[in-house]
Amino acid sequence: MALLSQHYGGSVPGMMKAYSSLASATNGKTSVSTSMSNKGSEILADNIPILLEDSDHGHGCNHVIYHYASQVFASLRPANRTDKLVLDVDLRAGKEPPKLTAIKDERAKRKVYDLAFATLKYQPLLEDMLVDSGYYGYDTVPDENHGVIMVILCDMLNRRFAKRLPQLNESVIPYVQEFEDDLFRHTTKLNASLARNRIKFQARSVECLLPEKVREREECGTKMPIYAWVNQLKNSVEEVTDHLIEDGYSKVNSVNSLGEYNFTLDTQCPNIMVFDAQNRNALEDSYLVRNGSLIIQAKSCCLGPHSVKSLLNEGDDVIHVYTGSGWTTDHLSTLTSQEHSTVFAFGVKNEEHQEQLMANAKKLGINNIKFLLENFFEVQHLDSRFKNVKVVLVTPKDSRSGVTNPVEYIIHEGADASILRELSQEQVDTDKLDVLVSQHMELLKNAMKFPRVQAVVYSTSSIFKEENENVVTKVTEYINARMTGKNAFRLIPPVLPLSPADLEEQPSSKFFKKPPSSTMGGCFLSVMSREDESMSASDVLARAAAKGLCSIPAPHGDDHKPKKKTSKTSQKLLPKSASSKKEKKGAKSPKIGGQSSDHDHGVPVKGPSLLVKKPSSKRIRPIRTASLMFAHHFTNHSNTERQQPYGVPMTKASLVRAQPKVEIILPHQESMYHPKPFL
Repeated sequence: MALLSQHYGGSVPGMMKAYSSLASATNGKTSVSTSMSNKGSEILADNIPILLEDSDHGHGCNHVIYHYASQVFASLRPANRTDKLVLDVDLRAGKEPPKLTAIKDERAKRKVYDLAFATLKYQPLLEDMLVDSGYYGYDTVPDENHGVIMVILCDMLNRRFAKRLPQLNESVIPYVQEFEDDLFRHTTKLNASLARNRIKFQARSVECLLPEKVREREECGTKMPIYAWVNQLKNSVEEVTDHLIEDGYSKVNSVNSLGEYNFTLDTQCPNIMVFDAQNRNALEDSYLVRNGSLIIQAKSCCLGPHSVKSLLNEGDDVIHVYTGSGWTTDHLSTLTSQEHSTVFAFGVKNEEHQEQLMANAKKLGINNIKFLLENFFEVQHLDSRFKNVKVVLVTPKDSRSGVTNPVEYIIHEGADASILRELSQEQVDTDKLDVLVSQHMELLKNAMKFPRVQAVVYSTSSIFKEENENVVTKVTEYINARMTGKNAFRLIPPVLPLSPADLEEQPSSKFFKKPPSSTMGGCFLSVMSREDESMSASDVLARAAAKGLCSIPAPHGDDHKPKKKTSKTSQKLLPKSASSKKEKKGAKSPKIGGQSSDHDHGVPVKGPSLLVKKPSSKRIRPIRTASLMFAHHFTNHSNTERQQPYGVPMTKASLVRAQPKVEIILPHQESMYHPKPFL
């Protein structure tokens, strides 16, 4: 209270009473329950109410929100944001953001983080207003009540200095009430100071006073639609669609057509539904969300599980590092449940966190996740528990520079509240970024050391090249330089159905990168695969067709006769010289340019772009595959297109004439049809 005493000449009207009330409440000597309406809430030891579930239905802030928002702000505020005010750094030393365990209501918790984040963004402006208006003296040093004053002033700025209307049965905290009344008495001077700042910086609105990067991120966050994935262990996508239509929602064709009570299906992840941002409260209160049929989560967190699903075979297990709130692990489990896979989740903080994660998984009907309290760096790679682990999903604690709505990221992903401080500033802490990069590289190196791991999926919410491309490139080179007697890792594009517009945005075909926008937060996704080079092209096609990545129709009709079983078994019985002669004889296969000829399977089939033979100045030669070595010798059906007589052998001359035109495939289009890289 020293600063206010100096401002009022040694006497602060009404403020000392508030400070004494706070001190007595903190010591637990005096009860303020007589000045506080406690209906629908409980009281903590320091006489601060507990907000239970569904206890906050108002549209504004109250004293409990002011109290906890001031604690969050005080623990995250930078040392100096204005030259006119000197903050006591010792007040912030050793403080961590509160966990808000006393707030059970999710909407009230969202209001606390929203107010604290807004105060951090406008901190230079608010502190300048306090000094310029005369509320603070130029020679004062703020004390522990500075956070309460700042959050109340920020809320006044949001409602344009209109008087706050108390909510029905609102809990009143005496010290907060005293500061609120005193700031309201200075409304005229504070408003005049705001006007002078706008004139000084030629700002059309208060938002224009923010740094450019912070303002752009805020604009994207306000327009961001709501993404929710369908828990297919409870309901299918069709059943959820029918439920939404019964509840008054209507389905539209694209995200750009979303409006109130509209939804659409995502084009990249088939089990994700997209809603308009203004339907958040109605969606959270719906039966589908409350019973676990629909899980609200950012789309950038859902791309990793979908990429892992395309890499798994039946019986393969998965390791997930780190689990966080558990929703990404649960999503991965629901996608891989039909593969009879087990998901090992690392990153569990303590037993309480483990119980919470297990309770959420049980609510969703999941029973194939093992939440481990062990440190990921301390587990044995040859442990029998991980003998079937083929894929590792790494979602590290990154800089979150691609997040556009940090409050929702904290609530749904269980992130630390320190993200509010990082995203409220325009500058990047390079020292912290270097530490994160080092941690990410160690995580990937440890994941690649599991002997049977065939692929590592790396997913971040960062837009920095240092955390993304540089990490996966350096780690892959490091591991390959130290591997002996094993197939090397290489970067391959994630298997995601991307639109042509998405492909044009990709800087490389080896990974998927998305900048922050009004439709989706920024993210990065890459796959490091240990591919079996001895795998034949027909195996790649068959595996890709099994996953729905390309179509290879089976022979039909009476004209299609089964082939003689001489391709593999007879080659084993033949001597080495005879086998080599057969290979030379079979070099005339007409499979060229990623397309198989019509005497291959009956109709032309476009294969994955990975197998496309790029045109060159030399003569184009057909690609030989092991399973179709002799398929070019005879035609099994009439072909009017190439005018080849039925049953007549294909000569070398006719084969050259029958070669189709080579289709030029750009490098960034390979990610559309890239097949699964291993057995």
